[in-house]
Amino acid sequence: MKDFDYYLKTVGEIGYVEAFTYDLAYVSGIPNVKIGEMVITENNDLGMVIGMDQKLAEVLIFSYQRIRGGERITRTNQPFSISFNENVLGRVIDPLCSPLDGLPLEGKKISRPIENEAPNITERVKVNRPMETGVMLVDLMVPIGYGQRELVIGDRETGKTLFLMQAIANQVKKGVVCVYAAIGKNRLDIKNTEQALKKNFALENTTIIAAPSDIPSSIIYLAPFTAVTIAEYFRDTGKDVLLILDDLTNHAKIYREISLLLKRMPGRDAYPGDIFHIHAKIMERTGNIRIKNGEVSITALPVAQTLENNLSGYIQTNLMAMTDGHIFFDINEFRKGKFPAINIFLSVSRVGNQTKSALERSIADLIRRYLSDYRESLEVATFGVDLPEKTKKIIDLGKKIELVLEQDPETIIPRTMQILIMGLLLSGFWDKKTEKEIKNDIQKLLESYNKKELLGIEESLNTISSPEELKAFIRNNYQKIASLIK
Repeated sequence: MKDFDYYLKTVGEIGYVEAFTYDLAYVSGIPNVKIGEMVITENNDLGMVIGMDQKLAEVLIFSYQRIRGGERITRTNQPFSISFNENVLGRVIDPLCSPLDGLPLEGKKISRPIENEAPNITERVKVNRPMETGVMLVDLMVPIGYGQRELVIGDRETGKTLFLMQAIANQVKKGVVCVYAAIGKNRLDIKNTEQALKKNFALENTTIIAAPSDIPSSIIYLAPFTAVTIAEYFRDTGKDVLLILDDLTNHAKIYREISLLLKRMPGRDAYPGDIFHIHAKIMERTGNIRIKNGEVSITALPVAQTLENNLSGYIQTNLMAMTDGHIFFDINEFRKGKFPAINIFLSVSRVGNQTKSALERSIADLIRRYLSDYRESLEVATFGVDLPEKTKKIIDLGKKIELVLEQDPETIIPRTMQILIMGLLLSGFWDKKTEKEIKNDIQKLLESYNKKELLGIEESLNTISSPEELKAFIRNNYQKIASLIK
């Protein structure tokens, strides 16, 4: 990045800070400046023009120091850009791409504008490859495909970030680059996220963009733009990318603060009218696109926060409208002690199902129907009447399905293991076993999978196309499976 003197000599336009409010400067004397242009102060702090009137340009200053009145500013005649290289992988950086560990980014840096055009319709490819999170409830019931935009929504402290860490850990094993933007979160949470990724050996292929709540609002505002720009860089090198924006409700609040300081007309809940446009531009830059040798994707998992399960908030409904579905973390399920606390009846995946096999879709339909019957039967049971045998069986099966779908935050369950576990449940393998015995059996099966003791079974599972075939396969291999869990 060139300095103030270089741009002053090159462009030849200089302005002065006439007034300032927090991270906003009102600058005179740069008549040819454009919206979105990068400017630089005499202290070499960067800024971006976000508005103007007849006399003054409104500039958002990206600096950890307070700007002064009368400070000189020059144009660069370039869109606002960030400078980085592939060595951001394994690092924690701020939205200006400065490493937070004090060590420099080695190697030659490239400069990329934070505002890029989204891929056009002719470049886009149908979402057709499953992106496994390793969380059985999601992979079976609310599946995600590479290139999909799936909103993760729910109250605070309901397990959203833990789920996202599981997804990152599973995708890093498959060679996917992960970009995680922590937007407006406290420093302790960001540190815990970093430690969790290190523990799972996932940080080496992940970039964390840290924008804690105690830094200037302008820099926090920049975080999702930096994240998607870095994701585009790795996508253009031919790698699939998982982009996580945690969370965009904080980002919307930051932009509302900036907009109100600019005295722009407030809309619903005092948010500016263009907040939808800003978030939609970011989301449109993701997706599955065509390249010479096939296809490559940016899969986006934006996060939104609710209050007491209220899904009708302004920002929340905006994000629902621009994504391909949502995974809803239900505070009521969380209070019951369930993890993941996902409500499958209020979660949607509009394009994820097309990435799944016929067997997986059939299993999901069966589970959804059984759980629906289970909930209806529980309502009947609350009246204290004697239940028929059929209703008792429905309740017992429903409890076991919920038990099987519960998953420890540190456990990753591969696709074939998910199918095997559901096959055992649906075939009656665990009909006479207690909850503790079922949990122990699942743990032993996962250990057998990790020891490569299920190779023959795994290969056979990939040829099955219906639940009936799956049940028959379980019956035919009953002794072999039973021997693995003794």
